[in-house]
Amino acid sequence: MKVKSRHFSIIPCIFLSGWMLSACFSSNGTSEDASTPSGTSEAENQGILTLDFEEDIDTIYTLEYQSDISDQIEDLKSEREYTLEDPLIIADPYGTNTTGLYLYFTTDTPTLLSYTISADGCEDFTQTAAGGYEIEHEHQIIGVIAGTKNTIKLTTTDESGAKTQTLTLSYTAPELLGDSENAQLTVTDGESSEALSDGLYTMLGNRSGEDNEQVDFILVYDNNGTLRSEIPIKSYRSCRLLFDEDTMYYSTSADEIAALDADSQITALYEMGDYKLHHDYIIGSQNDLLVLATDTASNTEEDRIVSVSLEDGLVTELIDLADLFEEYFHSIDYEEDELDWMHINSLCLAGDDTLIISSRETSSIIKISGIYDNPSVDYLISSDQFWEGTGYENLLLSQSGDFTLQAGQHCVDYETSDELAQGQYYLTMYNNNNATISTRDYDYTTDDHYYGTYSGTEGDESYYYKYLVDENAGTFKLVESLPVTYSGYVSSVQQTGGNLIINSGSKFKTSEFDRNHNLIQTLTGSGETWWYRVFKYTYSGYWFA
Repeated sequence: MKVKSRHFSIIPCIFLSGWMLSACFSSNGTSEDASTPSGTSEAENQGILTLDFEEDIDTIYTLEYQSDISDQIEDLKSEREYTLEDPLIIADPYGTNTTGLYLYFTTDTPTLLSYTISADGCEDFTQTAAGGYEIEHEHQIIGVIAGTKNTIKLTTTDESGAKTQTLTLSYTAPELLGDSENAQLTVTDGESSEALSDGLYTMLGNRSGEDNEQVDFILVYDNNGTLRSEIPIKSYRSCRLLFDEDTMYYSTSADEIAALDADSQITALYEMGDYKLHHDYIIGSQNDLLVLATDTASNTEEDRIVSVSLEDGLVTELIDLADLFEEYFHSIDYEEDELDWMHINSLCLAGDDTLIISSRETSSIIKISGIYDNPSVDYLISSDQFWEGTGYENLLLSQSGDFTLQAGQHCVDYETSDELAQGQYYLTMYNNNNATISTRDYDYTTDDHYYGTYSGTEGDESYYYKYLVDENAGTFKLVESLPVTYSGYVSSVQQTGGNLIINSGSKFKTSEFDRNHNLIQTLTGSGETWWYRVFKYTYSGYWFA
């Protein structure tokens, strides 16, 4: 993707002295409180620096480029004093957030910044910026609507709660770089009148595979289904967003993970080296990222787990599933150059050195301990008929109760509760209900653990599943189940703010349910392939307070 060029320029109604931005705003506006100064921009986009750039996205995702932009911003900041009446504002300076606005100013006393964005046809979007009460303010304004005129009201408040300054400006944001058809999702109300959870729906992945070199986008929506942020990435997809204090991590391709600060500057890039990431990554317990990976020198795929050091970027292979399941691996009769025999599609921590992973190809949930030094399989949750005769039967937990086992599941997560005994916990997942296997001649219709399942893309229902695992008894049982729109592949579930977010990815449908599993609303969109995952993030401590 070619994006416009990347050197600072400014609209004609503002003049520059060197890099100095002068007389950005007049002070002829009126304040809600006569005792507080205010400003109102006299002309649309007045005082907002833009960048003309012709660099492609591969250049944007380099530390050299990001450092150059940061240096230019620092030069601007040092030219003179910026106040809320006369701030430094730059449109998407780092090329990582299409409609984001960089904002810098100082105040005489510690103040808190809040803002409201208004645009015709859209609900107002109000946020309090992260950072708390500060004298030096450096923020990214999130929520601007692309391709339309936005009115942005900025307000500072002191520690007593009194407003100290306000500024209102007008900004027509650039058009989206991606598909504008999904700028507003269709919202359908459910029967529940309970409140939606806080946060922004974040759509991750609308491409079919890692060999797809097209630019993809992380799309961020408010509760009304209105697009509030577009984050371009190089290719493949971002599998999830990770947050560690004021840093956000996401994959930019199958070869790289980026770290961004709250101003959307890329501060670190982690290369995968001889591996390609796929499906999932999480923050580990050793100042690292744990990443599902393919060894590009191997004839197998999607069967490795690697550690990426956040300190120096060193990539270390921790787990080769072919070592843990050696007998099963060698029992497979295959001819493909790239054997996808396990197809791991999610992982989560269940302790400092313990992982729970999901295998779509075998419809199995696998617990692995000692991941950093001596990995071993603790158990499997799967069909005993499937694993019969493989030599791994002794690893299976016993199914308690009569229900269809998970099939082709995604997004398995680990959940503890103070109400449970030691050795008990929950596992939640999107049960695709898709009994498909390509590396073994296995007939799921003869398996007593499966009934009402489907094979492939066509089916009637998928499910949200919640298992209670009791390691002491060696059992698991289904304690919650919710039918949802069928999606044979991809998809996600998430519990947040007491509500349940379920994404049926191949149907481009994301639903939010209350704590009693009554539907609050459904968002529906479109795309080339699917919404790989949809998670709701509050962005608290990062973009917002």
